[in-house]
Amino acid sequence: MSDTTDAAAQIDLVLAKTGMPVTPEERERLIRVYPMIAEWTGALRLPETRYAEPALIYPATFDR
Repeated sequence: MSDTTDAAAQIDLVLAKTGMPVTPEERERLIRVYPMIAEWTGALRLPETRYAEPALIYPATFDR
């Protein structure tokens, strides 16, 4: 499978789940930018904190 086919499948899945109406031009644009957005969202997730409690990720502070 090519990257474009994978991106198209992912976009179609999201559109089907959300029921969002898009034009063919909007769908093609989403397919083109999907790899970049997937890379960005992947960079937001830190594997070492995946199973940590939120309190460990975001320590409480009492700034007044």
